Amino acid sequence: MKRRNLAALTAAATTLAIIPTAAAFAASGGEDDWKVSLNNSGTSVATGSNQRVVVHGSASTTTKVSATLQLPLRNQAEADKLIAQGVTMTPAQYREKFAPTQAQVDKVSKWAKKNGLTVSEVSRDAGTVSVRSDVKAVNKAFGVTMQRATLGATTGLTVNADPKVPASLGLAGVAGLNTLHRMQTHNTKIGNQRTALAPKSASTKGKKGSTLTHMGGKAANAAGSQDCAAYWGKNVAPTAKKWGQESNYLCGYLPQDLVKMYGTDGAKAQKPAVGILLWGGDTNMKTITNDYMTEAGYPKLDSYTASIAAPDSHMPQCDPDGVKGEHALDVQSSHAIAPAAPIYYYGAASCFDDALTTSLAKMVNEHKVSTISMSFGSTTDAGMTAADKAAWDRPFQQAALTGISVFASTGDWGDNHTRNTGGAKGVGHPASSTNVTAVGGTSVGLAEDGSQPVVTGWENRFYKQPSLDSTAGIVDVTATQTPTSGAGGGVSASYTQPTWQKGVVTGTTSMRALPDVSAIGDPYTGFTIRYTSGGQVGYSAIGGTSLSSPAMAAIVGLSKAQNGKKIGLASPWIYKLKGTGAIKDVNAVNKAGVWAPSNDGAYNLVGFDAKPEGLASAAGWDNVTGVGTPSGASFLANFGK
Repeated sequence: MKRRNLAALTAAATTLAIIPTAAAFAASGGEDDWKVSLNNSGTSVATGSNQRVVVHGSASTTTKVSATLQLPLRNQAEADKLIAQGVTMTPAQYREKFAPTQAQVDKVSKWAKKNGLTVSEVSRDAGTVSVRSDVKAVNKAFGVTMQRATLGATTGLTVNADPKVPASLGLAGVAGLNTLHRMQTHNTKIGNQRTALAPKSASTKGKKGSTLTHMGGKAANAAGSQDCAAYWGKNVAPTAKKWGQESNYLCGYLPQDLVKMYGTDGAKAQKPAVGILLWGGDTNMKTITNDYMTEAGYPKLDSYTASIAAPDSHMPQCDPDGVKGEHALDVQSSHAIAPAAPIYYYGAASCFDDALTTSLAKMVNEHKVSTISMSFGSTTDAGMTAADKAAWDRPFQQAALTGISVFASTGDWGDNHTRNTGGAKGVGHPASSTNVTAVGGTSVGLAEDGSQPVVTGWENRFYKQPSLDSTAGIVDVTATQTPTSGAGGGVSASYTQPTWQKGVVTGTTSMRALPDVSAIGDPYTGFTIRYTSGGQVGYSAIGGTSLSSPAMAAIVGLSKAQNGKKIGLASPWIYKLKGTGAIKDVNAVNKAGVWAPSNDGAYNLVGFDAKPEGLASAAGWDNVTGVGTPSGASFLANFGK
């Protein structure tokens, strides 16, 4: 796919007439003219799911509600086509071609204020007017009754009818009238947080000046040792191995190890601005990170900017203390791979869609970053109306067209059947959107010499080995492990298959398939982070596709900077590399595993890529690793060509 920008499409650009949707041509009478029902914004919340909304009565009229009024973007079909073609343009060109007029936005704002809604944010580029008010004002403005409701285990609000608005406003939808969908972080810790790391007798070879050691690592190549391994195979507890490639679980890689893993040393001077979207956050993150980097003998994080919104009423439901670990993982893994890159962190007011999309639109509008990582998601698309999804896709498309690459984690619970009501399989949002690059997970066994004897898909199966001196009597205890431990993957029920997946994705489906690509995620081969928990700062090994997404975003950012490429959506360019030396195809089902202690004695072996569900790596594209994983310097050199 030949990269093109807007200037190279002069002939095509002349056809981009300003064509508002039919709704925008509605009668331009007074603000109290005839009204239209927005059937994409109200009662369609559970469409496409076996889960059903259960209503528990009218909501208190004083409950606070946030909503986003959406105007139609101009030339939507052309925007989709240009994204698929890899076309990018300046923010000003995007505004001219696709954004509603300022007069349209002002008209919506005026109507909202007249009807008792407080306007909190206006984005002409996204075509949105965000409002905050109480249920009483929302009921009156939109002709609905907001109700208390549940969808599976999620409690929130829904509406009894589709909202009605004056036709003259030309609105395309209203997002946020249902609060039955929220995001979760995608990280998994092995063991408890440590305030300090292991004794300095652990291996630190290759880490000049480092005072930080791998957690728990002891003598080199200790057969029979039950300590974690600093590198693959350094410690192996069983003398009788189940797999040809076996190790104790990894103590937690250090920043230098991620550089080895992805061959980014030659690009470490590049400075792509890396964006991270989450909610809340640790206001002491830069100090915590640089204390870690000093101990590790690694370059400090010089440029870090945080924009953290004041928490809203939903924040208590979003684990505001626990999210600090996610914040640390995103920042510290990004910095490890791209140590010279400035990092911009945007912490939303909560984990609910309206708060996150507001911060996302702000990040895209400010246009300071080259890539964006989102290490969170849902387990299903249920709980979202078409308007709710559009609230995400608008800034995603704007990012793609203006040269920002967006990545999202696919989740840590495999096909999500253990998390969804009724055991329904599903893929989560926002990774399911065709306007982002969905990142799955791998298990990576890095040897001390920098080689990688083990690269598999991250889908773990659990075993009990009664005697470490014998393989007799090994029992598969996967069924007792809930939920499944593995990267998310599968087929979307909401988004159709993009052009770059046609003929590549295996199986018979016309829908979007996940993931697109993969990076390190298995917590048994995790990354060491320093973070705050319960007011205490310490270290822990951590994994999950929450590690995979920022790693991939940083790698792509380095490549774009190194090659001088202005690229938006990364997915089409990644698929172009399938079958080349730039992408490593992952196909290693049940060929490796680790020994790991267990407090309850349920298991002590963890099989990699051992298909605990229907997800497993395979030749070509697969539902765990996508088209594969970046192959070092070759990926950096060839991405975008």
